[in-house]
Amino acid sequence: MPPSSALARRRRSRGHTQESLAQHLRVDVSSVARWERGVSVPSPGVRRALADELALTLDDLADLLGSPPPSPPAPAAAFADGQSTPDLIKDIWGAAERGALAAGLGARSDAAVADSGPVRAGGAREHAVRVVHQWLITPPPPGHVHRSHGPSRRIGAPEVEGVRARLRYLHQADDTVAGGDLYPAVRDELARTAGLLRTTAHTAEVGRDLLRILAEMCQLAGWSAADAGDAPACEHYHLQGIKAAHAANAPVLGAQLVSSLGHHFAEHGLGRDAVTLTRSALARLDALGRTVPDATPTVRALLFARAAWAHTVVGEREQADEAVRRARDAYAARREGADPDPAWTYWLTPDEMEIIAGRLDIALGRPQYGNQRISTALAGCDPRRVRETVLYTVWLAHGHLSRREHGAAAALSRRAHCLSATIRSAYSDRAVRRLAHRLARPRDTSRLV
Repeated sequence: MPPSSALARRRRSRGHTQESLAQHLRVDVSSVARWERGVSVPSPGVRRALADELALTLDDLADLLGSPPPSPPAPAAAFADGQSTPDLIKDIWGAAERGALAAGLGARSDAAVADSGPVRAGGAREHAVRVVHQWLITPPPPGHVHRSHGPSRRIGAPEVEGVRARLRYLHQADDTVAGGDLYPAVRDELARTAGLLRTTAHTAEVGRDLLRILAEMCQLAGWSAADAGDAPACEHYHLQGIKAAHAANAPVLGAQLVSSLGHHFAEHGLGRDAVTLTRSALARLDALGRTVPDATPTVRALLFARAAWAHTVVGEREQADEAVRRARDAYAARREGADPDPAWTYWLTPDEMEIIAGRLDIALGRPQYGNQRISTALAGCDPRRVRETVLYTVWLAHGHLSRREHGAAAALSRRAHCLSATIRSAYSDRAVRRLAHRLARPRDTSRLV
């Protein structure tokens, strides 16, 4: 802990008494006294005002403040209602925030992930909705230069481009490698990149670039964790990614993460929470209007498609139909030479849009149209994309079942089962099991696929 008089010396150098500083900050004098003794630290909102009053950066203020004594761990019950968990989204960004993000993304074991983020049973969904609410209403923090104290490697644009290239490689690998095999590699790369954020010196611009890459990598880590069968890790990485995107002032990327987490909830039957999250992502895009180039028609199409599936899961047919119509309209509005799409939309091809619309058609009781869309797209699917081939085959089989074509559905089920056995994918395994269960109950009228 730094000497207790360090903050007091700075206060006096700026011509303040404890009383005058407290009056400027609209806090009790006792609060200023506790900060100077190192007993406590100011709240995030007050910390920015204190730094401004003392003419300090947030990092320099953090050095003067030190760390308060550790608080006792919260009881498990505190996490159950989502009310006692710490805020993830803040309007400040300094050394403490960098360290917390890096620590959360460097977690390797199940226990470390559970301790670094509120993903425990009973509280995960409530906390996720709370974080998204914070994300919607909290202004992004200003960027700051990271001046490392002591020997430290300085990084710039070339090093950031190297990290971005590795992220592109992992995205491409995800096309053909299932989560059970890819997740460890993504998790390790994410931890290394988070380490760069905390341990290297860099400018504010480089720091924001690193945060954007981390946010995008978090979405990939969350997706691959879910495909590896680790739902708590999926939620953890999505929430940390939302935090990183917010700190980088990348609202469209944040909306992508919020929407992706909503889609994860929808896939696990948590439809009402999925609707809340996917609609929140669209609300943020609507609030941005045309002020940011990243909010392209392709991005809007992706977010509307996820909202459509969330509405389908809860049985809101009209809302689902409206959302998928808007997704298709947005995708059709793409223009050659317009603002380029973000790199993370690379996979949303015309065939993928047909697949999405076909799945929704089947789930909403239009199997004839759904089967036509999926059959056409499936015929051109790269055979190396085994997981996607399994999922599309399963969805097509559900379409045949909805038309009472049990022989065709059974043949597709056998093919999907054989393919799924060759990869380690929780998504494909679950889809095959659900199809087998429905085949065993011919009178099952469920259309959710």
